[in-house]
Amino acid sequence: MELEKCYRVLGVRSDAKLTDVKAAYRRLALEYHPDRNKTPGAEAKFTTIHEAYSIIMSSKGIVDGWRPPEAAEHVFDDGSRAELSFAILTGKEVVYHVSTEQFEAEVRRRFNPKSSSGTYCKIGARWFEVDDQTSSRKTLWGSAKRGALTEWYKGPDGTDKWKSVSWGDFWSYVRSYASTAGRSGQVT
Repeated sequence: MELEKCYRVLGVRSDAKLTDVKAAYRRLALEYHPDRNKTPGAEAKFTTIHEAYSIIMSSKGIVDGWRPPEAAEHVFDDGSRAELSFAILTGKEVVYHVSTEQFEAEVRRRFNPKSSSGTYCKIGARWFEVDDQTSSRKTLWGSAKRGALTEWYKGPDGTDKWKSVSWGDFWSYVRSYASTAGRSGQVT
């Protein structure tokens, strides 16, 4: 599929900001996801939407939703033994490298229920998004709440999937991630 056609599939201009492309993708993916839309042709439309989004992201140097740290617009290092990394994506991606001891505190400072809707955090192989669009977004368990948290992941078939998670589960994951990396001396 040609790049210009990909933008048309998502309904955005070719000079659209990355946040606009992602918002259009999320909206269309939720609308045509086979688990939510049983109309004929919805699954094919969902596949086309995903393919278009993947091509656009690849053209911007983002593969599977993750840019290598050298492609980030800004990198923060706390000056200590930088053992762990996490990324925050709002309009631009910022990669933070911090010590194991400071990891949870830095994540809490930069990603929390007060973060703007559409803010993403990547820790390890997991992506999380703050979502407070209560009127336009239904989660699997009902309406999303202000500061609700969604985890995006790849399903066994390679398609993007999402689920609502609690902030408590998120913080447990952050602590577990830091603890595991601290014990092994490497990021898992």
